[in-house]
Amino acid sequence: MKLNLPNRILLGTLPLLVSMPLGANAQTDSFQYPQPKRQGDYTSISTFENGQTAHLAWMVVSSELNCRAQAGGNYRVVRTLSKGDNIDIVGKPKVYRDRQGKPWLYVAKSGSAEDIKIRCFVRANSQFIKPIPYSIY
Repeated sequence: MKLNLPNRILLGTLPLLVSMPLGANAQTDSFQYPQPKRQGDYTSISTFENGQTAHLAWMVVSSELNCRAQAGGNYRVVRTLSKGDNIDIVGKPKVYRDRQGKPWLYVAKSGSAEDIKIRCFVRANSQFIKPIPYSIY
Protein backbone atom coordinates (compact mmCIF):
# COMPACT_ATOMS: atom_id res chain seq x y z
CA MET A 1 0.00 0.00 0.00
CA LYS A 2 1.40 3.39 -0.97
CA LEU A 3 0.94 6.22 1.55
CA ASN A 4 1.71 9.84 0.81
CA LEU A 5 1.82 10.85 4.45
CA PRO A 6 4.74 11.73 6.71
CA ASN A 7 5.60 8.97 9.18
CA ARG A 8 5.41 11.34 12.15
CA ILE A 9 3.11 14.02 13.51
CA LEU A 10 4.45 16.62 15.92
CA LEU A 11 2.04 17.36 18.74
CA GLY A 12 2.12 19.81 21.62
CA THR A 13 3.21 23.30 22.28
CA LEU A 14 6.68 24.67 22.73
CA PRO A 15 8.82 24.02 24.65
CA LEU A 16 7.40 20.52 25.08
CA LEU A 17 7.39 18.57 21.83
CA VAL A 18 6.08 15.02 21.55
CA SER A 19 6.51 12.98 18.41
CA MET A 20 4.44 9.97 17.51
CA PRO A 21 4.39 7.76 14.42
CA LEU A 22 1.28 7.64 12.28
CA GLY A 23 1.54 3.85 12.09
CA ALA A 24 3.72 1.37 13.90
CA ASN A 25 6.77 1.22 11.66
CA ALA A 26 4.65 2.25 8.68
CA GLN A 27 6.45 1.52 5.43
CA THR A 28 5.71 3.06 2.08
CA ASP A 29 6.85 2.19 -1.42
CA SER A 30 8.35 5.66 -1.94
CA PHE A 31 10.14 6.02 1.43
CA GLN A 32 13.90 6.28 1.49
CA TYR A 33 16.38 7.81 3.89
CA PRO A 34 18.27 10.98 3.02
CA GLN A 35 21.56 10.01 1.36
CA PRO A 36 24.90 11.74 1.94
CA LYS A 37 26.95 13.08 -0.96
CA ARG A 38 30.39 11.66 -1.76
CA GLN A 39 32.10 13.72 0.97
CA GLY A 40 29.50 12.57 3.53
CA ASP A 41 27.45 15.78 3.62
CA TYR A 42 23.67 15.61 3.75
CA THR A 43 22.53 18.35 1.39
CA SER A 44 18.89 17.30 1.50
CA ILE A 45 16.76 15.87 4.31
CA SER A 46 13.72 14.92 2.24
CA THR A 47 12.44 11.35 2.48
CA PHE A 48 9.77 10.96 -0.18
CA GLU A 49 10.10 11.09 -3.93
CA ASN A 50 8.19 14.36 -3.99
CA GLY A 51 11.01 15.99 -1.99
CA GLN A 52 8.45 17.79 0.16
CA THR A 53 8.72 15.82 3.43
CA ALA A 54 11.72 16.27 5.72
CA HIS A 55 13.20 13.33 7.62
CA LEU A 56 13.17 14.40 11.28
CA ALA A 57 14.75 11.49 13.24
CA TRP A 58 18.54 11.10 13.36
CA MET A 59 21.17 9.35 15.51
CA VAL A 60 24.65 10.42 16.56
CA VAL A 61 27.27 8.00 15.15
CA SER A 62 30.49 9.68 16.32
CA SER A 63 31.79 9.10 19.86
CA GLU A 64 31.11 12.74 20.75
CA LEU A 65 29.43 15.50 18.79
CA ASN A 66 29.45 19.19 19.65
CA CYS A 67 26.06 20.82 19.28
CA ARG A 68 26.57 24.55 18.67
CA ALA A 69 24.65 27.78 19.21
CA GLN A 70 24.69 28.58 15.46
CA ALA A 71 25.59 26.81 12.24
CA GLY A 72 29.39 26.90 12.14
CA GLY A 73 32.38 25.35 13.85
CA ASN A 74 33.44 28.60 15.55
CA TYR A 75 30.27 29.07 17.58
CA ARG A 76 29.80 28.23 21.27
CA VAL A 77 29.18 24.58 22.15
CA VAL A 78 25.73 24.36 23.77
CA ARG A 79 25.97 20.67 24.65
CA THR A 80 27.91 17.56 23.72
CA LEU A 81 26.01 14.59 22.31
CA SER A 82 27.18 10.99 22.57
CA LYS A 83 27.17 8.05 20.17
CA GLY A 84 23.69 6.51 20.05
CA ASP A 85 21.86 9.68 21.13
CA ASN A 86 18.66 10.22 19.14
CA ILE A 87 18.09 13.75 17.88
CA ASP A 88 15.14 15.36 16.10
CA ILE A 89 15.13 18.26 13.70
CA VAL A 90 13.29 21.21 15.25
CA GLY A 91 12.19 24.58 13.95
CA LYS A 92 12.03 24.87 10.19
CA PRO A 93 13.16 21.48 8.84
CA LYS A 94 15.92 22.42 6.43
CA VAL A 95 19.66 22.22 5.90
CA TYR A 96 21.43 25.37 7.12
CA ARG A 97 24.80 26.46 5.69
CA ASP A 98 27.76 28.01 7.48
CA ARG A 99 30.11 30.57 5.91
CA GLN A 100 32.15 27.78 4.30
CA GLY A 101 28.99 26.26 2.80
CA LYS A 102 29.01 23.23 5.12
CA PRO A 103 25.56 21.81 5.98
CA TRP A 104 24.10 21.87 9.52
CA LEU A 105 20.82 20.75 11.11
CA TYR A 106 18.95 22.48 13.94
CA VAL A 107 18.13 19.75 16.47
CA ALA A 108 17.09 18.77 19.99
CA LYS A 109 18.07 15.58 21.76
CA SER A 110 15.18 13.16 22.19
CA GLY A 111 14.26 12.30 25.74
CA SER A 112 13.20 14.26 28.77
CA ALA A 113 11.50 17.64 28.77
CA GLU A 114 14.86 19.17 29.73
CA ASP A 115 16.61 17.47 26.78
CA ILE A 116 14.19 18.77 24.19
CA LYS A 117 14.40 22.34 25.52
CA ILE A 118 18.06 22.56 24.49
CA ARG A 119 18.24 23.27 20.76
CA CYS A 120 21.43 23.58 18.79
CA PHE A 121 23.16 22.90 15.46
CA VAL A 122 25.04 19.74 14.42
CA ARG A 123 27.04 19.11 11.26
CA ALA A 124 24.95 17.30 8.67
CA ASN A 125 27.62 14.77 7.73
CA SER A 126 27.63 10.96 7.83
CA GLN A 127 30.76 11.03 10.04
CA PHE A 128 28.57 12.47 12.81
CA ILE A 129 24.89 11.55 12.25
CA LYS A 130 22.64 9.19 10.29
CA PRO A 131 18.90 9.09 9.61
CA ILE A 132 16.99 6.48 11.62
CA PRO A 133 13.52 4.92 11.40
CA TYR A 134 10.73 6.76 13.15
CA SER A 135 9.72 5.31 16.50
CA ILE A 136 8.61 6.38 19.96
CA TYR A 137 11.71 6.85 22.08
